[in-house]
Amino acid sequence: MTEAENLFDAEQFIYVKIPAAIQPLDRGSMFEDPIDAALQPEGLGYISGGGSLLGNALPDGTRPIEFCGIDIDTTDRDAVLLVLRAMLPSLGIPLATELQYTSGGSKLQDRFLGSDWLVAEPRDCLHPGFDI
Repeated sequence: MTEAENLFDAEQFIYVKIPAAIQPLDRGSMFEDPIDAALQPEGLGYISGGGSLLGNALPDGTRPIEFCGIDIDTTDRDAVLLVLRAMLPSLGIPLATELQYTSGGSKLQDRFLGSDWLVAEPRDCLHPGFDI
């Protein structure tokens, strides 16, 4: 196990799953940069990664983006969830955006419904790269 793997704490990790075909540079300017700017000065965490899941190839050979995601390592998961629930709607996230996290060993998610969030619902989907 590497030192980075030793330091990783699934209980302090949040994955923001955005159900939209947003290009990486746009994802950065629209969401990652503002999130980082809100979290880092308060010592709450930082953006540790991001990516896009590509769909099946179309007849022309291109593969559309099915959704994109943002990885956040936190120092206070619950405080960061409060920040994200408050700020993401003002950044224009689409309906059904999910905040996926682990609490007390349970895999949970908050889902954006448009005017509010459905909070702490059980989830069975895993992070596309880390299986957490």
